[in-house]
Amino acid sequence: MHLVMGSPNRYLQEKNILIEAGNHIAPLGKKALLVGDNTTLEIVREKLHQSLTENKIEFKEEVFGGEVTKKEAQRIASLVEAENFDLIIGIGGGKAIDTAKAAAAYSKRKLITIPTIASNCAAWTPLSVFYDENGSFEEYIIFQYSPALVLVDTEVIADSPLNYFKAGIADTVVKFYEARASAADKEKNSPTRAALKIAEECKDILFEFGVQAAEDMEEKKPTKAVEKIVDSIVALGGMVGGIGGDNCRIAAAHAVHNGLTALSETHDLLHGEKVAFGTLVQLELEDNEAEFAELLVLLNNLEQPITLAQLGLANADNNDLAKAAAKSCAPEESIHNLSFKVTEEDVLEAIKNVDLKAKKFLEQ
Repeated sequence: MHLVMGSPNRYLQEKNILIEAGNHIAPLGKKALLVGDNTTLEIVREKLHQSLTENKIEFKEEVFGGEVTKKEAQRIASLVEAENFDLIIGIGGGKAIDTAKAAAAYSKRKLITIPTIASNCAAWTPLSVFYDENGSFEEYIIFQYSPALVLVDTEVIADSPLNYFKAGIADTVVKFYEARASAADKEKNSPTRAALKIAEECKDILFEFGVQAAEDMEEKKPTKAVEKIVDSIVALGGMVGGIGGDNCRIAAAHAVHNGLTALSETHDLLHGEKVAFGTLVQLELEDNEAEFAELLVLLNNLEQPITLAQLGLANADNNDLAKAAAKSCAPEESIHNLSFKVTEEDVLEAIKNVDLKAKKFLEQ
């Protein structure tokens, strides 16, 4: 397929935009189900509820189950259908928004996303990542429709937990390395070339402003640096796959993330934190020493895990790591988007090598 464009109908990023959210939502429907967890629903409640009420939009909150499972998405979709909601508004981080996306697809309703953290590009994309009820990765599903509207309130983002923001940088910088790898043996049509340029620009912005933005976030300041990083994580990150399509998909970094989910010790880590380590593994597989060293510095400055111990795997033995490597190399995994063949043994060796190199780096 030559070109498939996947992007929201509108993306709006502004300080305190939730105060006027109802103005933007009203043209899309008059009855909305707000889906999030207790914390994220509370974060937006004052601004969003008032704006919805002022615009005569009927609404109800629904707390999702905490994990992105098909069963939970179907439950919410059934609720939407039973109570005849026009819209689903996904509020929160990747899990809440991915659940809302799936529920909107199952119930054939329009979707609005309101990220309360900048940890990934979930608010932009028409894709959900599904896990089982134990938190182990199952599969990705790309839906036919993207969100109708994305509202990003940088006042809300600036007040969010710093670890999510840092993990979002790690999850987004990988777009460049994975898109480049995925596109290596494919036709470089115009959309692919554009997507690769966006991925490179995204990486450059993150390297230039990422550490400063993290320092500003620590002080709860929605500065220009924070705004640049938020747009890079949510919008530019989403554009890479949205424009590049199958030519610019994920590769080894996310496959290693999925492999790590086979080990229960990693389940409390954020998605981007596991992807951070996975990106180093990909660069090790590619024998790219220069970019490995450059990225190692950025990830360490952002306090992302670069060793097995930092992943909670200090006591993991060879069998544990082999299990993660095997899951990383499952037939359906994105590691096979690399332009060269990779075996479980290759991944196991790369994981160990990353750990050794990172330890030496930290000892300097």
